[in-house]
Amino acid sequence: MTQSNKKIEDKTASKIKKKFKLPKIAQFTLTALVSLAIGSGVTYGVIKYQQDSSPLAEIAQVYNQLQSTYYKAVSSKQLSQGAVNGMINSLNDPYSQTLTGQSQQQINSLVEGASFGGVGIQMTVKNNRILVDSIVAGSPASKSNIKVGDEILSVDRKKVTAKHFNKVAELVRGKKGTKVTLQLERNKIKFKVTLIRAEISQSNLTVKTQGKATIITISQFDVDTGKNLKAALKEINPKKTPKLIIDLQDNPGGVMNSALEAASYFVPNGKILMRYQSRDGQEIIKSSKKLSGGYKTTLRPIILINNQTASASEIFTAALVENKCAISVGQTSYGKGTVQQVGSSDNVEYKYTVAKWLTPNGTWINHKGIKPTFKAKESKFEQLPQFQSDQTLKKNMMGLNVAILQQYLTALGYLQNNITGVYDNPTQIAVNKFKEAQGLTVDGKVTASTMQALYFVVSQKATQSNPALKKALSLKI
Repeated sequence: MTQSNKKIEDKTASKIKKKFKLPKIAQFTLTALVSLAIGSGVTYGVIKYQQDSSPLAEIAQVYNQLQSTYYKAVSSKQLSQGAVNGMINSLNDPYSQTLTGQSQQQINSLVEGASFGGVGIQMTVKNNRILVDSIVAGSPASKSNIKVGDEILSVDRKKVTAKHFNKVAELVRGKKGTKVTLQLERNKIKFKVTLIRAEISQSNLTVKTQGKATIITISQFDVDTGKNLKAALKEINPKKTPKLIIDLQDNPGGVMNSALEAASYFVPNGKILMRYQSRDGQEIIKSSKKLSGGYKTTLRPIILINNQTASASEIFTAALVENKCAISVGQTSYGKGTVQQVGSSDNVEYKYTVAKWLTPNGTWINHKGIKPTFKAKESKFEQLPQFQSDQTLKKNMMGLNVAILQQYLTALGYLQNNITGVYDNPTQIAVNKFKEAQGLTVDGKVTASTMQALYFVVSQKATQSNPALKKALSLKI
């Protein structure tokens, strides 16, 4: 090799070193440019790398090769995120995943808390009417004459109906400090209330009374659930509402420490709330002494659970029930006995499983769930299957989707003993009655929007029927 060629080779290698910014996950040493051949106007470079002992060296090599020689430009962010996705997916763990879009937003709101501009009312639908279901303490609505049970007729002169229920919240919410006018009806008397929107903490906890019971519904455990529960418990007057029901049905879990904090209000100091077991078998015991912040209640709740009660909500339930501070009603819970942790790099956020959790008695409930103290049947509305596709259904069609449609119509009382899988005349009549009741075009057809209307009505019926709640209200404890 001539001195001239040696200088060219060293200079070329130096340029390549500068061009290839090696990732932090592993380091490589560029040794030499073995050959440069020019033919037909195309230049090919063959580069040798000397790998170090890092287990991620192979990933770094592929990373560099793709970034430098892939047929079109590819960003380092895309490649590094792809590598993380691959590692997480290789675990074959349904609870370990990269977080993007809505899933990332949901996780962040749980661990950081979320707020919005609004007036502080929770709404529900009953008998095709939008009703005030609960009012957030300290909110603009709580300082007005709005009461639970009031029907909402319009928002800023825009008429609202049950079929557009999901859009009503968007109309009520808005920029903090702006005005919103609601038209309501109570005892057949219509009235208007103008409120100034304030910052409302997005709570997954609502409170209402029914007879002599206070019903606290926790839809998910977020970073604020513990303090919100404490505030709600302090507002209870045991003489007026001696029974406390905590509804965890369909609660998928959330922040573990928030569930433990909530449980510590009921469990005496020194008692075990849960056992946390890492992969080396070491066990960490979580007790109630430090978590409660000195607050304790003597209330002994009835906890409602079902087959979608999971994770942090199972931790809360087991802590209270096994310490004899509560009883449970419903169906066997989901059975998620693992704990996840959120991690992040410059380009990607992810969660992954870090430990098992055990109940105070040392039971691992994974895939087994928690059996209720008192069983209650699942609502017939909860048992209905989803449609297999959104293909439009009409007269003379047949198949599984038609049979599913007939199950919905039967459960809602529009059809009697006619689950045949054939879209016959009685089915069409039932469909038209349903569509008329929902203000939909009466044309005998079941479109995707009709299916969504069926889902919505059935969901409302399931909430209203709630066999577990009825069982809990009937218990004399």
